[in-house]
Amino acid sequence: MDELNADKSLLRVTTDRIPSTNALQKDLGIPLALLIKPFGELPSGEPVPTANFQNKPLVRCRECRAYVNPFIKFIDNGARWICNFCRLDNTTESYYYSQLDSSGQR
Repeated sequence: MDELNADKSLLRVTTDRIPSTNALQKDLGIPLALLIKPFGELPSGEPVPTANFQNKPLVRCRECRAYVNPFIKFIDNGARWICNFCRLDNTTESYYYSQLDSSGQR
């Protein structure tokens, strides 16, 4: 099962057994949390892959500050994008702009 999960140096849950129902979780009283270390080190020593914007700031929503991710939607031929968290319509930065194809994909 471990080969199907993220490396524990990057992602860790407080328990490896999660109650199957809300009622069971309330009865047990086990706190459930997730520790995420996106810049942790892999056991192999290789660096965690990161995006390179060539000294430009990462593109973020101006309202909720979420990063551009695969779940946002580009509109207006790629000139604007809609945040998938707060639904705000953002302007695409000129260095990040790319035209959309006929299917609406970059």
